[in-house]
Amino acid sequence: MAVLVTDSGFRPDDWRHGYVPLAALSALPDLTGPAAVDLSAPVLSRDDWARLCVALPRLSLIRVRLRHFGDMQALDLARAIRAHGYARRLRAHGAVLAQAYTLVRRAGFDEVELDRDQARRQPPEHWHNNPAWQPRSRLTAR
Repeated sequence: MAVLVTDSGFRPDDWRHGYVPLAALSALPDLTGPAAVDLSAPVLSRDDWARLCVALPRLSLIRVRLRHFGDMQALDLARAIRAHGYARRLRAHGAVLAQAYTLVRRAGFDEVELDRDQARRQPPEHWHNNPAWQPRSRLTAR
């Protein structure tokens, strides 16, 4: 079972409704009950983005996979989803490090999904959101 990281710490995954791949959303025009989409690739084609935008009001959860520890495209996708007005659960999973939790939260993710091994290697005390964090200013050349 997966573990969720939120600002209040670790908790068991409470999502029990499964995930629909983005390509299958158009085949499910009348979703009944809670629905979630799993975005395994953070770079969406124009058609996929349009399909996602149409489905946003019907989705209870969007899960975005971070492919590697510096996956800025996944963070950009989260920002774009939030900018498009999505206000429900946005979840990151995959290659997420505790040290990047503030960046993940700033991108718009509400929670991070960890498998048991990830949770064991990065215990709750490693995960902190620092809302006051600011990037260091660049040093100017003299």
